[in-house]
Amino acid sequence: MNELGDILKNARLKKGMTLDDLQEITKIRTKYLKAIEDGDFNVMPALVYAKGFVKSYAEAVGIDPYELLNKYSYLFEDEKEKEEERQYVKPDIEEKKAFDIFEALRKLVKPFIGFIVVCLFAFGIYYMVNQINRGLAPLPDTTQSSKDTSSKAPDNKNNTTSNDVYNNNVKTTTFSVINSTKSEVDYKVVHAGDSYKVDLSIPGQKCWVSVKVDGASTYQYLMTSGMTKTFDVKNNIEILMGNPPDAKITVDGQEIPHIDIPAPVTVKLEK
Repeated sequence: MNELGDILKNARLKKGMTLDDLQEITKIRTKYLKAIEDGDFNVMPALVYAKGFVKSYAEAVGIDPYELLNKYSYLFEDEKEKEEERQYVKPDIEEKKAFDIFEALRKLVKPFIGFIVVCLFAFGIYYMVNQINRGLAPLPDTTQSSKDTSSKAPDNKNNTTSNDVYNNNVKTTTFSVINSTKSEVDYKVVHAGDSYKVDLSIPGQKCWVSVKVDGASTYQYLMTSGMTKTFDVKNNIEILMGNPPDAKITVDGQEIPHIDIPAPVTVKLEK
């Protein structure tokens, strides 16, 4: 375990970076960065965070994180059973809370829906009775109506054709989650065109990001509030965010679910 920490520490020192500098880039507290260098994963909130922290640390100092994690994968397997126990307890509690909230909302909405149905039914009866009492209305001037209809017919035809062409050219983009962990979320993108547009913006304060488009590293920077980057993607894009709560990702204008975890998370989108 110390060997992994020594590799990362030496790389950091070669770049002339302090732990505070690294904290600014990765948004990982110096407490955890120091623990990684010392090989002490026990102070981590969860083993999955340790793996994500090591990945962010490696990328920040110029080391291939995947090669490093693959070489030292055994370090993250010792406490696998404990970690699974931690992960299983929380979903049960969250599911119960969600069910309780759903039941409360259902009890509140049910009477309201019933009230609306009764009102609509009463309005329908009132409308029918009113029409019966009024009787039949006089027939309109069929000659003038026919002329108006004849003169307007070509315009309606043209409008219908225009709308049909517009509707046929509409391209929709959809995406769905195919895999999700605390450190990575994978999406499947369905898009009719040759490429789709991904916007990465910072509505919060700041976030360090690393972006790979179609397998090539194209962007690595500390983004601050108000900044936006746009990427044209043919097949896939991988976005590593050091501080996800401050960032927002949209696909062809549609925002993916916001990530509230204050730790490095990778978002992958693939056609």
